[in-house]
Amino acid sequence: MSKLIIICGVPGVGKTTLADKLSEKIGIFCLHKDSVKESMYNSMRMSTLEDSIKLGYPSVKAIMDLAEENINRGIDVIIESTFNFEPEGRIFETWKVKYGVSIYTIVLEIDEKERRIRFENRERNRCHHDRQRKYEKMRCDYAHMPESKIFLKSDEPVSGLLNKVIKFIEHAN
Repeated sequence: MSKLIIICGVPGVGKTTLADKLSEKIGIFCLHKDSVKESMYNSMRMSTLEDSIKLGYPSVKAIMDLAEENINRGIDVIIESTFNFEPEGRIFETWKVKYGVSIYTIVLEIDEKERRIRFENRERNRCHHDRQRKYEKMRCDYAHMPESKIFLKSDEPVSGLLNKVIKFIEHAN
């Protein structure tokens, strides 16, 4: 039985950082929405914020399709994005039934002041047009995401988060 580790949270909470470190530590392939978006944006020679916005959903769809393909083959996957829409949670739930996959959802949260600092100072690919985007307070309760689920504050060193995530995965189910 394969496992799917979902790392989600609003922009700026450290999803990519944790997903990368977790992937390295436990040797599981990781799919990032932003990596797909950056690749499509650059290969299609896009240039505007509007182009970037148009790629949001197709990027999520691409990582979801790739994750499902690998889960179907019995391969463990880490998938990372905001996942703040209910239909995404329902899709993950169908995978539990269809493929018997074990799902572990890690929801990252952080103090709004710290999130704003991270959001405004992070270095990312130009396709995101971060300097053109207005910072917005965001909140999502992630009730729609599948169990087993853990909520973690991402204002501690990544090494501490990694230990918590690994213990969670070992003891869930």
